Amino acid sequence: MIGAEAEAIVYGYAGLDRAAGYPRFADTDAVLPDRFTGTARPADPRLRRDLAELTAANELDLAAHDPAFRDRFGAELLGLLTRLRPLLTAAAWADCRAVLGDA
Repeated sequence: MIGAEAEAIVYGYAGLDRAAGYPRFADTDAVLPDRFTGTARPADPRLRRDLAELTAANELDLAAHDPAFRDRFGAELLGLLTRLRPLLTAAAWADCRAVLGDA
């Protein structure tokens, strides 16, 4: 109903095995490990950028509204978003710096 591209983003975000996927997510040959099926598939650059933006938006929203979350996970989140920085827009990176600072 929302369209093939939006469905791919939603499924990619929901199904991403983050522990397996995030360490190499910004690499040009990154794959999307699927936690539902246990398989991995190549991720085109646009989908990786969309997933990185969605990850940043979601996690930064949590950090901005929950000081306990930010205190507990801020440094780890900053590390993740720093690794994802090549995939993020300038606006997303600015939000990261505004919310997390130097964590």
